[in-house]
Amino acid sequence: MTANRQQFQVESVKESNLDEIVQFLLDNFAQTEAILASLKIDDDQLCLKELTVMIRDLVQDSLQCSSTCVIRDATTRQIDGIALACKTSIFDKQIDRLCAYEFNQQRVRDAVEFLKYVFNKLDVMYYLNEYHLFKPVFVALVCVRKELWGQGIGTTLMNHVKSAARSDSSDGLISLCSNERGHKLMKHYCPTDFAAVRYDAFKGEHLRPPIVMRPPETFSSVYAMLAKFS
Repeated sequence: MTANRQQFQVESVKESNLDEIVQFLLDNFAQTEAILASLKIDDDQLCLKELTVMIRDLVQDSLQCSSTCVIRDATTRQIDGIALACKTSIFDKQIDRLCAYEFNQQRVRDAVEFLKYVFNKLDVMYYLNEYHLFKPVFVALVCVRKELWGQGIGTTLMNHVKSAARSDSSDGLISLCSNERGHKLMKHYCPTDFAAVRYDAFKGEHLRPPIVMRPPETFSSVYAMLAKFS
């Protein structure tokens, strides 16, 4: 494996990469993303099966955006990191699909209901208009193999996301961050926190909040962030 991760080349993605990307996210994102980890979705195969539906839909949306990219190991060609991005022109379609999901597993339903709660609270399109953003790219997620954290892969991916967005005549970036590590990375690219939704404000079908952050995670909220290109 290459010692200097900065030498890794960013690659665009194709439709033929769909299954590989979905599996990478099931193996890595489900364990490290704060909300999914809190709900312990990766502990249950039925939950993972339903989560696969959501991830596949998101990846398919992202394949149409030039900012979506991967970094591979130079020797094994396995994916070491990925950034999924979408054009906000399909945002309404994505929200409609989120609301239409009908899952059987409680933990997956909790994740879906929380996302619906977040988007309802944030009113993203209102804030885009307030900041005069008309064609931003939505950074859906950045995921790096945990054993490779801190080697600059996330930064390299986000440099491509921003560069490709500019080249595609986008006027900014928007993202949601659910944990401290992601927020620290994204702050370099989306410096404006325009809203936040606390995890403990959501109860869903429960008497108590189902999403509870545990150490070492320190964040108590999902942060919505944006940047307007000059």
